[in-house]
Amino acid sequence: MKRKLWIWLVPLVLVLLFIFLGVMPRLANQQELQAAVKREENRVSHVNVVTVTRSEDTTNLSLPGQIQPFKETTLFARTQGYLKRRFVDIGSQVRAGQLLATIDAPELDQELLRAKAEQKLASSNLDRSRSVTLEGAVAQQDLDSREATYEINAANVRRLEALKRLQEIRAPFGGMITSRTIEIGALMNAGSTTPLFTLSQLDTLRVFIDVPQTYYRSIKVGQQVQVKVPELPGQEFKGQVIRTSGVLRPESRTLLTEIIIPNQNQELMAGLYGQVNFQVKPTTAPVIIPANTVVIKSGGPKVVVVGADNILHLQAIEIGRDYGTEVEITDGLNGGEKIVTNPTDYLQDGQQVQLAAATASAK
Repeated sequence: MKRKLWIWLVPLVLVLLFIFLGVMPRLANQQELQAAVKREENRVSHVNVVTVTRSEDTTNLSLPGQIQPFKETTLFARTQGYLKRRFVDIGSQVRAGQLLATIDAPELDQELLRAKAEQKLASSNLDRSRSVTLEGAVAQQDLDSREATYEINAANVRRLEALKRLQEIRAPFGGMITSRTIEIGALMNAGSTTPLFTLSQLDTLRVFIDVPQTYYRSIKVGQQVQVKVPELPGQEFKGQVIRTSGVLRPESRTLLTEIIIPNQNQELMAGLYGQVNFQVKPTTAPVIIPANTVVIKSGGPKVVVVGADNILHLQAIEIGRDYGTEVEITDGLNGGEKIVTNPTDYLQDGQQVQLAAATASAK
């Protein structure tokens, strides 16, 4: 009888021990976790915020550009012949109208002599016809024909004399010879695509830059700029806006702007890469916020806005220029919003929070 009692008593004790030592602690832990979760759900998070404002400060707009000669042209032969002499080489400073080279064209010289002889003959025949005083001795048709022949020969002489003048290659403006592709004795052909010289005006330089759409209204003709070249540290060169294209390029939404830079001492060299700095104040002041308020999520950058009754809202934004500790916002914020600094992943859309500190301003 006692043996049967022990057979039932031992399993019962083991079951009770399992429930007491195994199940009860787990139930207690689960209840504690549920209570902690409920407390966390009911707890109001404290957040730090800044108030978004628009920046009214002048912005330093720096844009890249290649420095170019103010004027540059390539000179070609306009008549056929051989290069007889050249008076300049690369690096030569020339003035407007200066003789650069001459072309020898013996065929043209002979053609001009023949044309002058034909003009002289036509002039003699015309004078002889006009000298006849007897009425009806010379038909009016013959007289008209000889006058036309004279005019044709005179026009041919003028054409050949113009070609003769083209045997002299002269500078159209003052500047420096920056390339030469000919040698004495080389055959010149009218209409050739090979230039004789390249002439550049370097006492004034210019830079073409593309101004972003955000700042196009801030660019004015006559506006002063500063130009910096990486190879000339510590030096700034003054420039001026002389013209703009007047329209934005549709493919890049930029305004083509031309800058001129005085270069009387030729400290700058054409072809250098430089940075053009504008001091501009945008007509629509940009929104600039601290970089630590931006949250990068799968849908793009966002900020956590604290709305009415301290309810959170995740607001999508578009970032413009990055200044390191601050970023420019081109869309998504209008100014006046309160946004959370250093937002955590625990903050959710629609969550109620409590402000932990006095509101500062984001500029």
